[in-house]
Amino acid sequence: MVEELEPHEEDTAEGPATPAQAPEDPLLSAPPTPAPLVGTWEASGEVLDEDGVTVVGAVTGIDVYRWLGPTVVHEVDVEVAGRRTRALEVLEPFDPALGAFPTRAYDDAGGVASSTASVDAGGTWAFRAPGARATLRVAEDGTAMSAEWVRETPGGDVPWMRLTWRRTS
Repeated sequence: MVEELEPHEEDTAEGPATPAQAPEDPLLSAPPTPAPLVGTWEASGEVLDEDGVTVVGAVTGIDVYRWLGPTVVHEVDVEVAGRRTRALEVLEPFDPALGAFPTRAYDDAGGVASSTASVDAGGTWAFRAPGARATLRVAEDGTAMSAEWVRETPGGDVPWMRLTWRRTS
């Protein structure tokens, strides 16, 4: 006589449960966060000529990243090569379809630019805008950041700006 076995409670209508059907660890599937950027930062750096080597100006000023609900507002007040520039950038919530945070920036000269910001598992940020991109790294202790901007040209990438920030709050 053959005894019929009852299905295990882990079994599903599709068949036996597999590790792939196990619930995901919420820490591993949580979207990235811009939290490491939030704070007040003293900015410094240099702007490079079209040759990507010659320094043509200094950058100094303040960047402030603040939470506004689920978004982050980035206020910029810097001097670039002797000219004061102010801007406001909004980092929207993470968009899983894009794999990035959509951003929109407005400057005091009337410029408006859309871009994306993404962060990898190691904490390196990639900002992509039309014609330019940057790689930004936040120090492990969260007290400093550094970024390198490049211009994307038909002849290839050309270094554009090298920036550092020191957290002041």
